[in-house]
Amino acid sequence: MEDYQELLHLAEMQSDSTDDYFSMDEDGNMTKLDIIHLFGKEKLENIQKSLSKATGVAFVTVDFRGEPITDATFFSGFCNQVRNSKEAIEGCKSSDAFGSIQAAVTKKANVYFCPCGLLEMAIPIIVRGHYLGGFIGGQVQCVDAPESVSRLASVMRSDQSKEVREKCEEFRKEIPVFPYEKFLDIANLVFLVINQLSENEVSKHIHEDALKKRLKGIQGSNQLLVKEITKKNMELQELKMNFNPCETMDVMTSLMNLSIIEDKEQFQEFLGSFIEYTKYKCMDKGTFVPISKELDYAENYLLIQKKKLGDRLNYSIQVPREMHMRKMPSGILLPFVQDALYNGIALKKQGGKISIGGSIRNNNLALEISDDGPSLSEVELEAKYEAFKDKHEGYYISLGKDYARDKMRRLFGEEYKIISEGTRNKGCKSVLIWPGHYEERTE
Repeated sequence: MEDYQELLHLAEMQSDSTDDYFSMDEDGNMTKLDIIHLFGKEKLENIQKSLSKATGVAFVTVDFRGEPITDATFFSGFCNQVRNSKEAIEGCKSSDAFGSIQAAVTKKANVYFCPCGLLEMAIPIIVRGHYLGGFIGGQVQCVDAPESVSRLASVMRSDQSKEVREKCEEFRKEIPVFPYEKFLDIANLVFLVINQLSENEVSKHIHEDALKKRLKGIQGSNQLLVKEITKKNMELQELKMNFNPCETMDVMTSLMNLSIIEDKEQFQEFLGSFIEYTKYKCMDKGTFVPISKELDYAENYLLIQKKKLGDRLNYSIQVPREMHMRKMPSGILLPFVQDALYNGIALKKQGGKISIGGSIRNNNLALEISDDGPSLSEVELEAKYEAFKDKHEGYYISLGKDYARDKMRRLFGEEYKIISEGTRNKGCKSVLIWPGHYEERTE
């Protein structure tokens, strides 16, 4: 008879997965199984208790090595005493391993006499070809078993174990006696129950795993959709911001007036500025552009407005040269220049001045747009243009400012932002702040 280590080697060969847990591959095949992860210790022990109540025999669950993985259920005093002895426990483990392996090989319940002469059953837990371990049950006396039933006492001899068993003989009389046929029927019934439960657990895990993968796929798709929707919403917001019919009508009116007075030189200058302004506005600029490009865009806008307003508009752009080739998010400067004009100096009868400045502070880049207008509050501006709804230039400027803030927040987070503040009758100032060094990426 093989000793315990040899039986363990056989058990490892019977098991397709050692020290693994339940898992599925992409094709839905099981790749890893572990009896505890499949059932759970508490559930296994509840199954043992139910079976013990129904059959009157003891049960314990072992892994493919024969090592117990649950607390024993309904164990007799005799077996508890023997198994608690370090001299005899290895014999019990070898017995459990033998029974489990024999059951795994035959793929059916295995009935045998343990070294202590008690009738036991080993129920293999085999799921989809994976041998996970077994239910060891029994610990009963039997006097009518056929000679063909294995008797391990003849092959597992140990003087130390024998001494332990002899000391525990007084507990043997408490062990019930079962007819062999009845015990065999119980073993076959438990085999059907356990393996059906195992299949049910695997099916449940497969279903849950499939649902998790499906949910993960849906979540991934949703994330892509959310990103796509966000991108499309930003594109739509940018289109609305750029398609400013009020601005276009105003420029067309100014061009018509110049044509009427036949001022060819001013007409050409005005039209040239408008063409450059529109060209940049409509081009695909990407997420980041050189600061110089945004400054040119803003200056073309101010040149157009200067042609219209004359001496009512003065402006200055004083941004350090070392900043000109640095990068900034595209399309975020002009809305605040437009705001300074439309909601600032244009509201003053005598007009005023718009200033654009720049600086590098603590590794951050900053552009500052200021005016000396009346600095009306948002509530006052809403009341002023309420009758026009979305049919005035301020509506599109507000869209542009919202777009700029959203873009800054998406690209750099809350730390970098656009700050606007004003003082009544002294003007408004907006400051755009973003990091001097960042990973350039698309939105």
